[in-house]
Amino acid sequence: MPGPYSVLRIEGLERSVLTTARFAVVGAITTTLDVVLFTGFVLMSIAPALANVLSYSSGILVSYQLNRSWTFGAGRSYVQAIKFVVSTLAGLLLSTVLVAFLATLIPAPAAKIVSVPIVFVWNYVVVRLWVFQAQ
Repeated sequence: MPGPYSVLRIEGLERSVLTTARFAVVGAITTTLDVVLFTGFVLMSIAPALANVLSYSSGILVSYQLNRSWTFGAGRSYVQAIKFVVSTLAGLLLSTVLVAFLATLIPAPAAKIVSVPIVFVWNYVVVRLWVFQAQ
């Protein structure tokens, strides 16, 4: 028979898995928007780095709203909003550097797709541990 600490650990694990899954769903939504816009910008002959800044930035507000309210169930907070913007800008910088570099080696849309899982991990860790601090 599990003790009270076992139940708390199981509930915590279930909450963590649900939070990660929700973050992935939000990420899928914003990443789809990002990749579609990025590809469109590249097809319009916009340089990959600028195309990435424009497309990545488009998902920031959607990501914040969905992650704040649905993924982490956090209330409105100016401090969290500022932390989210800072972490997202760091993710944008990471994404742009990766895309710009990889676009010199492979086609720009492929470079964008390769960068996505790396930036996803970065964003999840920072948002989970710093912005919404294990809500």
